[in-house]
Amino acid sequence: MRRIAFVVKKGEKVPREVDRALNECLKARGIEILRDEPFKDVEAIVVLGGDGTLLRTAALAYRLDVPLLGINLGRLGFLTEISLDEVYTALDLLAQRRLDIEERMLLTVTANGHPSPPVLNEVAIVKGPLGRIIRLFTAADGSFITTYTGDGLIVSTPTGSTAYSLSAGGPIVHPALEAIVLTPICPFMLSSRPLILPAGAEIEVCLAAEAEDVVVILDGQSSFHLPPEGRLRIKKAERPLRLFTSPTKCYFDILRRKLKWGDPARPED
Repeated sequence: MRRIAFVVKKGEKVPREVDRALNECLKARGIEILRDEPFKDVEAIVVLGGDGTLLRTAALAYRLDVPLLGINLGRLGFLTEISLDEVYTALDLLAQRRLDIEERMLLTVTANGHPSPPVLNEVAIVKGPLGRIIRLFTAADGSFITTYTGDGLIVSTPTGSTAYSLSAGGPIVHPALEAIVLTPICPFMLSSRPLILPAGAEIEVCLAAEAEDVVVILDGQSSFHLPPEGRLRIKKAERPLRLFTSPTKCYFDILRRKLKWGDPARPED
């Protein structure tokens, strides 16, 4: 590895342990560290911050077609898997090209013929702050599913199943799977339940009745208004995002710690 990009959450200082690891694991091996765009010819992007910082950087990594390594300074950190106590090990393995990589499915959104950047977590179609409940006609591959009536609808990836979708009552889907999750937000009918669809399905969402204010939010980072005649088409992106994984923790270790599940001790045989 010859060159990496280093992205830091705005306003954050680089902790001493991270600075030491950058110097001893990367610079000492002659690896160039770029801190400002354009990140020309980089082979990886290291993100220091929380999941929000990683989500903001995901589109750049997708465009450059390079993997992302997330160092967690945030509170939750499902995506920024690397904790400060394992930074040295992770960057040492990164320099040797021995750090494992996972592929994460992305979504693309087309609104009235205009495509959006790829989405890692979810597309949320929600009513405005003062709006009434909204009715969303929803179909998959041209087949009508239902009209969701409530505060909105979340269309998420498996990665996003532990984000907004989870707080709305959606299922946890292992990120190694490829699927699309539909999770209604505060549905009017209790029979409106989350639905898991094949990753190859193309989801179509449009307003079934005129609404005052409907907003489409992409990964919690950007948004646009959906006009009354607006139509969304959501489908799997052409290629995945690549994420470096923790060298010491598996997915279930992270899930158990973040969701504060029970005692990790193994029962006696």
